[in-house]
Amino acid sequence: MRLIFKFLTLTLLTQGALAAQPQAATQPVRSGILFLDRNENGVRDRGERALTGIPVSNGDTVVMTDRKGRYTLPATAHSSLFPILPAGYEFPGGGIRNARFRYYPDSSADSNVNFGLVRRRQPERFSIAAVGDVQFGDTTEAGYATRTFFSELSARRDMAFSLFLGDLVNDNCTLFPLFSELADILPMPSWTLPGNHDRDMDSIRTVIRYNSDFGADTYAFNFGPVHFVVFNDVFTVGRRSYVGKLTEKQIRFLRNDLACVPRERLVVIAQHIPMAAVKNKDEVLALLDGRRCLMLSGHTHSVFRRRLAENVQELVAGAVCGLLWTGEQDLDLVPRSLQPCGTPRNYFRIDFDKDEYAFRFKGIGLDEDCQADVWIADGNPQDREIEDLASLPAGSVVVNLFAGGPETQVRMRIDEGPWQVLTHTAMAAPTVLRSQLRNRQGYLQSKFARRSPHRNTPSPHIWTGRLPEGTRPGPHRMELEARDTTADGAVKLIDTRVIFAP
Repeated sequence: MRLIFKFLTLTLLTQGALAAQPQAATQPVRSGILFLDRNENGVRDRGERALTGIPVSNGDTVVMTDRKGRYTLPATAHSSLFPILPAGYEFPGGGIRNARFRYYPDSSADSNVNFGLVRRRQPERFSIAAVGDVQFGDTTEAGYATRTFFSELSARRDMAFSLFLGDLVNDNCTLFPLFSELADILPMPSWTLPGNHDRDMDSIRTVIRYNSDFGADTYAFNFGPVHFVVFNDVFTVGRRSYVGKLTEKQIRFLRNDLACVPRERLVVIAQHIPMAAVKNKDEVLALLDGRRCLMLSGHTHSVFRRRLAENVQELVAGAVCGLLWTGEQDLDLVPRSLQPCGTPRNYFRIDFDKDEYAFRFKGIGLDEDCQADVWIADGNPQDREIEDLASLPAGSVVVNLFAGGPETQVRMRIDEGPWQVLTHTAMAAPTVLRSQLRNRQGYLQSKFARRSPHRNTPSPHIWTGRLPEGTRPGPHRMELEARDTTADGAVKLIDTRVIFAP
């Protein structure tokens, strides 16, 4: 399914300056130079020119480099220095890009923090991989991720970069280097942010290990015509509890960052906990002030969409690990790990094209066109043991459109007959209900498999209908059409399959 949302033509980043706040004379500072690293060795060699008018930040203040490429920023503890990459500039090489930032655990000054950048062609049309919750807790689960997700993504050459939306690991920060090795095998560079399971619970400051391994946890960059902002929105309360919240420092950073971004430019904000659940999301929306924005999140191990404001849509991108690497195992001993909304383990491809963006669900190991599953009440003996399914009359149709949202209309027709509008319905996905039944029956192929803790939770993307009256038993051709009905424009998906009517 290709869901497209149209925007006005985008303009280039302006070079207006945003001055740092006045600092006391005793305030330590950090400074350095941005330069064009022509030979990509990370050192400013003779003849490599300074880069002027490029924003640099410590995650709070934003300043512009002067005509000699210099910048100066306050030196604060637990902060990172990073350039906000303009369109057409990147760090040399691949790997995890934010790991090139400079992290400081204390407020000591460093008088020479230089960043070498290279020029790269960045087209107006490009795609990225939005990846939620890889979340492996040991090397066995890392093997699951390697044999499935990382193997699949390593074969793709159609992505400008991958954006990991937190919970890289599962409460085991010693696995960060292994995650980095896996990201390094991908043919595209990566950006990361932390989730609640990426915190070091042995540290009072619970993201200090993440910062040491991956640089900043709040930053921004440009690619082509799009501006990206990344937040760590996991606000720790006490030692282990947390809520979704941005700090005052992060709010200031967003304000200072957006002051350098033309209003016409599409903004993508990425965080772990969905913005819909962030306690001070209204402050974020107020700073956006009508800007067009796509928000990308993880955390819930499910896929859903919400419109937070007229021009702001959030896509919660599901999870590579599904429901925490649980459930029946395939022939390669990888758990099926069906997500609570009935979606397979997945990531999303986000396509950007000048003044529009589109996203497409990608089930790991599944065909690109697999965008929905269909259940038909046909008297299956197993389904008769599931109350929610057994109560549906024969010929009932349940469609789980994985990337469907509250503004999506779904229709079907059988054998080129009339189109029938399906009803958006609050019910659990049939695949999840079947998994619950297998759990009750104690059915797992291996003693090493773990039960999926599925509950009878309504999926946000279920549509229901009935086969037409008089549909004869036997095989038929079904067509599904999905269309978003928003003011941003509409696009339809045609999904064709053969079904068997009872």
